[in-house]
Amino acid sequence: MEELQIPEGRFVLTPAMDDRLRQMAGLPPRQGDFAHPVFAFVGGLGLRIADLARALGLDFDAGPVLARSRLDYDDRLRVGESYRVTAEVEEIPRKPSRVFGQADHLHR
Repeated sequence: MEELQIPEGRFVLTPAMDDRLRQMAGLPPRQGDFAHPVFAFVGGLGLRIADLARALGLDFDAGPVLARSRLDYDDRLRVGESYRVTAEVEEIPRKPSRVFGQADHLHR
């Protein structure tokens, strides 16, 4: 697979973002400045998921694209902090699918 350079992303995790997520999910209020860990999955990729899939040659408009992620970070996420996100695609195996015939699984 030819290596795709994914642009670095950045995001600021604001208290309002964390409060809104907790409210929508029916979670208890934040304790201190620790943000909900889901922001590790949803913040800051340097391009849209659809654009990433298309750049990798996946037919994003034809149906679901499955992915597996591994996240590395040094500490718990905190509100009021700015985060830098780097990403790389390790492999895209093609596997049989009962529903779609063949399915590409994006591993990043």
